[in-house]
Amino acid sequence: MSLSSTSDGTNGPRLAAIPRYLSALLSQGLVSGFHFVLNLFLVTLLSGHDFGLFALVFVVAYTATSVTNALFATPLQVYAPAAHSRAERLEIQTMLTTLMCVSMGACLVVGALGVLGLSSSELDSRSLITAIGFVLAYVIRQYSRAFGYARFDVIAVLIGDMTYVLIAGAIVTGMQFSGTVIAASDVFIALTAANAIAVLIEIARLPDENMRFTRPLKALTSYLPIWSQARWALVGAITTILVQQAHTAVVVTLKDPASYAPLAAGYILYGPVRVMFQTIQNVVKPEMALAISEHRRQDAKRQMLVVSALSVAGVLGVALAMQLAWPWLNQWLYQQEYKNDPMRLIVTLWASITLIGALQNGPYTALQSLKLFKPLATVTVFGALLGLALVTISVLWFDISWSLVGVLAAETFVAVWVSILVLKSFNNMTPNEGKVAV
Repeated sequence: MSLSSTSDGTNGPRLAAIPRYLSALLSQGLVSGFHFVLNLFLVTLLSGHDFGLFALVFVVAYTATSVTNALFATPLQVYAPAAHSRAERLEIQTMLTTLMCVSMGACLVVGALGVLGLSSSELDSRSLITAIGFVLAYVIRQYSRAFGYARFDVIAVLIGDMTYVLIAGAIVTGMQFSGTVIAASDVFIALTAANAIAVLIEIARLPDENMRFTRPLKALTSYLPIWSQARWALVGAITTILVQQAHTAVVVTLKDPASYAPLAAGYILYGPVRVMFQTIQNVVKPEMALAISEHRRQDAKRQMLVVSALSVAGVLGVALAMQLAWPWLNQWLYQQEYKNDPMRLIVTLWASITLIGALQNGPYTALQSLKLFKPLATVTVFGALLGLALVTISVLWFDISWSLVGVLAAETFVAVWVSILVLKSFNNMTPNEGKVAV
């Protein structure tokens, strides 16, 4: 495959498929690797309560991002690449970016409510303010990354990710060498600043016309046809979070952040590769949407298999590395704060959960590219209900670590259902049609 640098002023410099995928994997690899090292550093530095707070705010940020992805980023990635003209694509970008900016107030509310859900007697105003700032910056940054991928401009995203890692790493390292006691709020400040600067650098690369805004009411009117699909994407995003994070909601509600900390400490080994699932989706989803709009069913199916294959390969690679390094990791990470917790069991359960998530990543991406948001939402609603029920039973009757079995069961349920659904959908789509019979 050759490299292509064509651009219509709307799209970025277009690389061929393999360089584009490799660039995206390198980009997310830098971010995931940094977050992995940061979590390893923090799990030994922060108290159980403070690390639980840090992990919970990250869940809030991830949840807020899932909402904005459903409402704005995913429509941008499946509608804009399939636009029939440059003017139509610019109109879609302008509308969705305007509404995304307007919605930031709602993201602030979601972040505040999430942080306030912690023990208010132990949460000071500094922690609250810095957590909200981090959630806001994280949400905006993830949209800017999705914007770059929707324009097929993986280089802009790579530059932004490199900037984020360098700045955040420099600030945290400076804090450590300064001799000050680092709290979760300090880390939030560092990550907020790094995210904000990375967004500004990505915006600076865009042609002026790519960042136009319109009147919110006009944007909302234009958004109404998309809303008929996006509302189901929103339901699916929220219930997908519940499938993946049922243990978080139940443990924090029935117990406390300190009880949640061992589960979060085990998750840090697989959290970065789980984040890569979303990046692979972001890269392939515009390609898949374009293939479907051009009636290339076999190309879309191959892309779906590539998504799952890359995701599974990443999980297996991390699992093998964790297995080989376990004696060292266990001694370094868990023998102080979590020595009385069954960390080997927790890590093994997270490996299994992440592998199932990798298998479902391709079908999940395909269903979104096919705009089958309602059927996908139906699957995740039932998966969330199953997960919450099983996790609640586990927390009330057994050790908290076994709550992850409920998450594993829910993820497996969703993986089987979406695989059946996407195969049926592709079979019902004739090679000469871009529409699916549902």
